[in-house]
Amino acid sequence: MEENHKFSHPHNNEKALSVAIILNFIVSLVEIIGGIWSGSLALLSDALHNLGDTTSLFISLFSLRLSLKEETPQRTYGYRRAEVLGAFVNSLLIFATLGYIFIEAIQRLFSPRVIETHILLEIAIIGLLGNLFSVFLLFPGSRESLNLRSSFWHLLVDTFSSLAVIIGALLIKHWGWFFIDPLLSIGLSILLLRGSWKMFKEVVNILMQGAPPHLNLEKLKKALETLPGVKNIHHLHVWSLNEKEHFAEFHVTTTCSSWEEIDQLREEIQKILFEDFRIEHSTIQFENKGCKNQDFIVKEK
Repeated sequence: MEENHKFSHPHNNEKALSVAIILNFIVSLVEIIGGIWSGSLALLSDALHNLGDTTSLFISLFSLRLSLKEETPQRTYGYRRAEVLGAFVNSLLIFATLGYIFIEAIQRLFSPRVIETHILLEIAIIGLLGNLFSVFLLFPGSRESLNLRSSFWHLLVDTFSSLAVIIGALLIKHWGWFFIDPLLSIGLSILLLRGSWKMFKEVVNILMQGAPPHLNLEKLKKALETLPGVKNIHHLHVWSLNEKEHFAEFHVTTTCSSWEEIDQLREEIQKILFEDFRIEHSTIQFENKGCKNQDFIVKEK
């Protein structure tokens, strides 16, 4: 069956990641120079975050390219789950980055430092514009790929971090409120943690072969058991290879008495799986003691 959803072309995502990698590396270098020049530890921290994001983008690019490799006798599903693994690693890096920001912010509440705010503002604005452009590049792909979404969240963390540096620098420059910068960092860390945690749970669910979030197993079972010829659905298992490809396997106790009837029932079942539950791949075992010379039949799509 043909997929009726439109997804971004993988090579477009690859180009977006490549541009974002180059841009983030340049921004990191500029912020390191600016941080040393201005004496701003906040700007140096933001530069380290950007370097970490550059690493995460490399991970995303590598896993994207790996996922496009063909199947082999040892990898019968190919490498399509590589993007999920990349998203998992990037999620852990996001938590580490947010934890670092939070700890650094707490320390700066008790040990404020005098900085050259005019240099800090200029460099922070450059960093913000670079991050915004990278976020814009990855946003289309982030709606369809966990791997791209994890990189998108990395860059979003840095975008808000740069914004917090700018706001803090302005308040320090005009009112001398050194405590504002760490307070903003703490608040943004907590806010971004919520979105990152939701993505992390989705990744873990796929890796643990949990049922897709959009799917209600009891509803699926009842929908199939209403079909003529179906007595019972049991041993039902549903999982995802990645965020787009969903699989199901189960046994069907049927009243069908011929191969033709069973084959017709299989087509009806697969139509419901695809149209109502977005499951394209299924392995179905039919059970009927009434079938001549055959106690069970396995049909695979």
